[in-house]
Amino acid sequence: MTDKFIKWLIFAVAVTALFSCSRSGKTDNAVPEPVAPLWSVMRDYNSYEPTLRDSVFVVYEPEFKAFMKTVSDDSLSEVLVSAWSASLPVEIFTPAVDSVYPSVEDIEWLLGNILGRASDAGIEFPRRRYAAVVYGRPESILFVDSVMLIALNHYLGVDYPGYSHWPVYRRLSKTPQNLPYDIAEALVATSYPYTAEGEDATLLSGMLYQGALVAAKMELVGSEANLAEALGYSTAELERLEGMESEIWRTIVGEKMLYDTSESMADRMLSTAPAVRVSGNMWPPRVGRFIGYKIIKAYQEKHPDTPLEELLAPDFYLSPSALADAGY
Repeated sequence: MTDKFIKWLIFAVAVTALFSCSRSGKTDNAVPEPVAPLWSVMRDYNSYEPTLRDSVFVVYEPEFKAFMKTVSDDSLSEVLVSAWSASLPVEIFTPAVDSVYPSVEDIEWLLGNILGRASDAGIEFPRRRYAAVVYGRPESILFVDSVMLIALNHYLGVDYPGYSHWPVYRRLSKTPQNLPYDIAEALVATSYPYTAEGEDATLLSGMLYQGALVAAKMELVGSEANLAEALGYSTAELERLEGMESEIWRTIVGEKMLYDTSESMADRMLSTAPAVRVSGNMWPPRVGRFIGYKIIKAYQEKHPDTPLEELLAPDFYLSPSALADAGY
């Protein structure tokens, strides 16, 4: 084994221990949410007896249908499931996923806690089914029909050998610690999408919306939430941004960026990237999301009874008075 693989294996064992303790952060009204363990079903499907194949095919039929739509144009059939069970992604990713996620139980508690906190916060999600999978697609979380597919092969740790060809800023998000934040953000963003268009789609409206998304993630992940992780930063990056906050804000205002409606400005300030260059300054990526979160926190301090779903609504992030009301 290579040194890199040994390092990753040690990390996987540590993460397994971390997940085994994850129930300690559950909410009072949380119950584990059923998650179809399709990654392990696919791993073992071709070794099942015919009666067991028939059973799992019936029990997980909606999840199978949703998953197969992502990997094949053919209609769902036992032949197709059998073929995918022997596919390269299953062969490559499943052993690593098994090392980090030895069972689906902790993922069910993780999801149950998020849904329980969402209910406590008045955030409403439609009823859906959930499945943990492995595949070769670039999306780590995908909604198909009424099923949420969670691709665990996207959360194996920065040092997983299969990620070595990716730049560091992409690998930083590929950790088990990031899974709760991605699940929370995917659920919230799907139910409360950003709808601004044309002249309404200013950098400020995008910052406010994304800031509200981060606030929602922090709420849904709960007491164990870490702001650096929720924002997608290392601790050092967040500390740097905290120290530069006033300078960044002055630059955004001074360069008249707040009401810019160009896609290029939104991409530069809000999208994942190695870094952001503005007026000769090099800032960590998604700096607009960081400032947006700071504005949202300022608003919440002045208006503590405002529900999160109101901050995620167009009436808030498109309001001409939202920034002034925040007193940021």
